Amino acid sequence: MTTPVPVTPPTTPTPEASPSSDNAAASEAGNDIALRAQAVMTDAWTWLQQHVLTPENLIAIGIQLAVIVAAILIGRMLSPTVRRWINFGVSKLPQQIREKVEQLSPLILGPGLRPALWIGCLWIGATALQGAGQPYILVRIAASLTTAWLVIKLVTQFLPADLQKPARWVAWGVAVLNAMGILDDVWHWVNTKGVPFNERLINLEFILQAVLMAAIFLFGAQWLSKRLKARVETLPKVEPSLRILLSNAIQIGLFIAAAFLTMTSIGIPLGGLAVFGGALGVGLGFGMQQIVANFISGVILLTDRSIKPHDVIEVDDTYGEVKSLGLRYASVITRDGKEHLIPNEQLVTNKVVNWSYSDNLVRIKRRFLVEYESDLRLAARLCIEACQENDRVEQTPEPKCLLMEFTEDAVEMEARFWIRDPQNGINNIGSAVMFAMWDKFKEHGIDLPLGQDEIRILGDSQLNVKLVRDKPGKKEENPSG
Repeated sequence: MTTPVPVTPPTTPTPEASPSSDNAAASEAGNDIALRAQAVMTDAWTWLQQHVLTPENLIAIGIQLAVIVAAILIGRMLSPTVRRWINFGVSKLPQQIREKVEQLSPLILGPGLRPALWIGCLWIGATALQGAGQPYILVRIAASLTTAWLVIKLVTQFLPADLQKPARWVAWGVAVLNAMGILDDVWHWVNTKGVPFNERLINLEFILQAVLMAAIFLFGAQWLSKRLKARVETLPKVEPSLRILLSNAIQIGLFIAAAFLTMTSIGIPLGGLAVFGGALGVGLGFGMQQIVANFISGVILLTDRSIKPHDVIEVDDTYGEVKSLGLRYASVITRDGKEHLIPNEQLVTNKVVNWSYSDNLVRIKRRFLVEYESDLRLAARLCIEACQENDRVEQTPEPKCLLMEFTEDAVEMEARFWIRDPQNGINNIGSAVMFAMWDKFKEHGIDLPLGQDEIRILGDSQLNVKLVRDKPGKKEENPSG
């Protein structure tokens, strides 16, 4: 018995996709999108016809638009009259209150009077429509947007110029969402997005809360530090350097407390910052050595009182009065008006001349030369008189004039006198005394030496003089060549 063998039918090869078939598929997809768009437009038009473009709704919309236009016109007509009434009322106020009101009125009445009238008229119109049982949603939206416009315009003008535009955009976004009644839904959706952190979500609400709490605590710390620093400055028995140290310590402590309070208020555990603080301290120790050194040097200067405000110091080539002494640098104003910010570490480690450390009494020395033929005792007396005639020179201790040395060409003398105001300059008082000495020496015939060389030619000597003139156009020969 034979078993039949199944016969496999021949397979037909699948035709390859041609460009014409691709174009046909794209055309069908485009037609499908067009049909869907047409269906959406048809549904929207049908909804408008059934819910908006009905006679009742058109009448209600017309009434609300009329109320809005009427509110705008009434506000424009009433604003000049209301402005005159306000100015008349301000003129009747006491002088001190009137001056303050006149300073604020251009910032408030200028951009805010007419929108305020519009807001009042719109809310009156919305209340009237609601009482008459008429729709008033468009009037309510217009009143809300106008209120937002007024608030944004008044508040943003007090912000810095670079923050006014971003603040307006954010405020307008919130105002539009609130006027449309979807602000709560959008806010809930936004707060569902964020990064998990310590059983919380770092979302927009968390960030705004952190910024708000930081602003409140930092503002409070700054306000309180100003009041306490002003109180410290009035302490009568405290040295100026200790006042600066106390003021800086109060300010730093308050700002650190504000930072901790901010982190606590937003739920950041302070215990978890211990490891981070240790690592940060090590990093700061290596990367900010100079800043830390200046800070510690500032504390040393403020505690040992070796340099105080209004001291006259000299550091390298800088000579001037200490205007202020901080935790990082000292401000020194020189006689030519330049203000040098000298790091505190330099004042601690380098040599510093403090002209008024323990006493403002400073001795100044000025040397001068006198001819051998002059009367030296008369020159000394005239020098002392020139010092005594200057108002800045102290009479006790008395000025002195010393004979210092007999040189080859002249007699060297030195004037020594004392002053108590080194902050007013050292070189200027020295110059004034020298000018007075010059006048007195000329008046009494005291000659000052003039540097000169004397050449003697003996009788039996011979002096040969030769004049050498370079010929024009002749180049000088190079001796080495």
